[in-house]
Amino acid sequence: MVSLIYHPRYNVTAFGLERLHPFDSRKYQRIQSVLIERGLRRKSDFVRPSPVRRSDLLKVHSPDYLRSLESSDLLASILEVPIVRRLPSWLIDWRVLMPMRFASGGTILACRLALERGLAINLGGGYHHAARDWGGGFCVYADIPLAATILHEEGLVRKVLVVDLDAHQGNGTAAVIRDWPWASILDLYEEDLFPSRKEPEDYPLPVPAGLTGVEYLEIVDAVLPEALDTFRPDLLIYNAGSDPFVNDPLARLRLTRNDLAERDLLVASLARERSIPVAMVLSGGYSSESWRIHADAIEGLLTRFDRD
Repeated sequence: MVSLIYHPRYNVTAFGLERLHPFDSRKYQRIQSVLIERGLRRKSDFVRPSPVRRSDLLKVHSPDYLRSLESSDLLASILEVPIVRRLPSWLIDWRVLMPMRFASGGTILACRLALERGLAINLGGGYHHAARDWGGGFCVYADIPLAATILHEEGLVRKVLVVDLDAHQGNGTAAVIRDWPWASILDLYEEDLFPSRKEPEDYPLPVPAGLTGVEYLEIVDAVLPEALDTFRPDLLIYNAGSDPFVNDPLARLRLTRNDLAERDLLVASLARERSIPVAMVLSGGYSSESWRIHADAIEGLLTRFDRD
């Protein structure tokens, strides 16, 4: 059975201030609820993670960066919500950063369970704009590199491939893993979107605005098998952003809900055909439909892989 990782603390609630950012920071509860309503899981089936510890965060972040997160001004910049500057840092930590630490812990747990069961899905995580010394785009902690390096240090994996299909380049992830010979990243992103400065990557796939679902899926189907066969990872960490959706306000790709469900199934299938475990995280998505897009895609994955 596919492992689903979720904790109620994933949901960011800050007295309504979270609504000032287009990212739906409470979609995680909606995804869990609809999966239960559809009879795909019971509430007790979801695995609850612990929040990531500071000692672990120091594996990928500098002490100076973690200390800097006590600054409301810096957090307002990273979270892209200017009014945060008026809030005490302890309140932001409690209401915003703690949920992100829980979700980062969920990414680590998803990677562990993927090695055991073949496929595991964290209903949060995917903070791919966070690097060692900086954050941005509502991303504070580099959860994907953190999970990868913990498993690598423990000897559980020799090589890790990150597949990032969020509409924005995973610049933070790319910057962290750049000097790790055992980690690689395949990143398909809309070329003219944030961030303006792109990071070097092993398999960069910049695409123009207006790309249709058919064209997008053809690229993934052509490039991913070669990357898997060349790099031969022991684990694939999949950043499954929903922002390539045609109605996403911050991107200009033209994928439908069905296209995105097909995309996630394609990535998982190509990896599992090669017996490569997959840990999936949800990352960005700014449409009001983001939660439903993820729920539909996860339903497709459960239908296909629960019996394996």
